[in-house]
Amino acid sequence: MGIKKITAPSMPEAFQRVKEEVGEEAVILSSRVVWTDGILGFFKKKQFEVIAVMDNDDQIPENVPAPILKEISENTGMKPNEYEKSLLSELAELKEMVAAGRKTVHPDLSVYPDPIQTVAGKLLDQELDESHVKKISERLLENWRQANKEPSENETMQEAKKILAEKIDQFNFSTSSNKKFVALVGPTGVGKTTTLAKLAAHSALEEKKKVAFITLDTYRIAAIEQLKTYAGLLNIPVEVVYEPKDFSKAAENFADYDRVFIDTAGRNYREAEFVHALNNILSRENDLETFLVLTVGMKERDIDPIMDNFKQMSIDRLIFTKADETKVYGPMVNIMLKYKMAAAYVTTGQDVPDDIIRTSPELFADYIFGDGSE
Repeated sequence: MGIKKITAPSMPEAFQRVKEEVGEEAVILSSRVVWTDGILGFFKKKQFEVIAVMDNDDQIPENVPAPILKEISENTGMKPNEYEKSLLSELAELKEMVAAGRKTVHPDLSVYPDPIQTVAGKLLDQELDESHVKKISERLLENWRQANKEPSENETMQEAKKILAEKIDQFNFSTSSNKKFVALVGPTGVGKTTTLAKLAAHSALEEKKKVAFITLDTYRIAAIEQLKTYAGLLNIPVEVVYEPKDFSKAAENFADYDRVFIDTAGRNYREAEFVHALNNILSRENDLETFLVLTVGMKERDIDPIMDNFKQMSIDRLIFTKADETKVYGPMVNIMLKYKMAAAYVTTGQDVPDDIIRTSPELFADYIFGDGSE
């Protein structure tokens, strides 16, 4: 086992040198900011000093080399034998943490106070984009410096939730546009038909609206039968549109209805022609609100081409489905911030009409910090 002190102009560079000079399995014992002497007190430069150890033995050694302990003790103010005991104790704890499968804090976050590191680590675990994590951490650090007393971890967590909600609260989270026609679009398997039934049930049962269905999904017989089953339970009519030219006629048949919910086929919307064909049909209706439906667990790299292709359509808001099938919610926030679009609903199961939630910025903050997933 070797202990090494490394000084660099930035913390990322210091950690890179640790990896290169000590090894990938290095353990950081301490880090601090130091300043060079400069010239006559001027031109001082900020440096980052890291003390790292490479623990590649099965057993923790009984002794750490005395010259190194002497150098460390001068920095820490501890006697060599006291520091050695402290060091061995910390290494033992680190081994237990690794054995328990706990994750270490991202190196770039080590410059923050411990409560902020904890919050930032939670955000990263939730797969919130690193750029957002950094901005939130910087806000927390600024508030930390201005506080009269050192905030607790819980206070820091609550402040982070508030900051995250503020970031999201730049979009339209209103859940009612009063448009007559409501269309759900999106790739196959995201739960459009079930979600449509939940929205229709809410309008019919709670808002006492006169409601109808139109389905464009004639690619799957099961989808038509599923929608007809929901229509039967809700006692509302269904029109099946087999040809694009029939859509206007179906819409006219429901001229005296309050809300008409439109189901669409799940296709590979990474292919632009499918989006174009769908847009040709729906664009004939002006009094229309369109939701793009995505599952919470979808990979962001799969969502990006879908979002790009749907730019040709007038997508009003998002709906995230199957929140009950994951414990990672950061991608929802990433997508909203990246495409500057709110999500109006989140679904949490298959039950109609119960398993659907109207959203707010605070709801997504609760999901990220573990308060909205139960």
